[in-house]
Amino acid sequence: MSFRLRLTYGILFGVLFFLGSLIIGMTEHKILSTMSLIGTSITFEAQPAAVASLPLRFHPFSGAMISILANLIPIPLLMLILNEIILHWGWLGRRLQKAEIWSRKYGKYGVWVLVPLSPILGAYVSIGIGYVMRWNRSLALCSVLLGMVASSFIITYGGESIVRIFHALL
Repeated sequence: MSFRLRLTYGILFGVLFFLGSLIIGMTEHKILSTMSLIGTSITFEAQPAAVASLPLRFHPFSGAMISILANLIPIPLLMLILNEIILHWGWLGRRLQKAEIWSRKYGKYGVWVLVPLSPILGAYVSIGIGYVMRWNRSLALCSVLLGMVASSFIITYGGESIVRIFHALL
């Protein structure tokens, strides 16, 4: 597949993720707040955006979904760029062969370490770690998504529960 076609797919998926998060925000009638969450999620990752959805009074499901979809906007292009860097920079490819030898030993199960790391380090860094370790890209993406989705829903629903407890006490 040519670079232009992969770039087109990356941009298309990014636009679809943006539109998905915008549509979810429009169903809540909070377009400006949604744009704020999208910007927060792209810049600071999904977890801070999930936290920010609470004072903006989004439903926990909507806040988590907007945060997740918005965090996915740059990931297709990030994966394309990382792939192109590895393919075209020979010296980097040679250095990563050492990591590939090490990761063969742990590659089948080691990729799942990205599940707990993605909420801590962020999806973008975790995707980069998956590329550097030369793990299966699909498994790396799945493990990052699993960690990101789980943490975003735990944050929004847990935060909503804590807010309700404080309201009940007052």
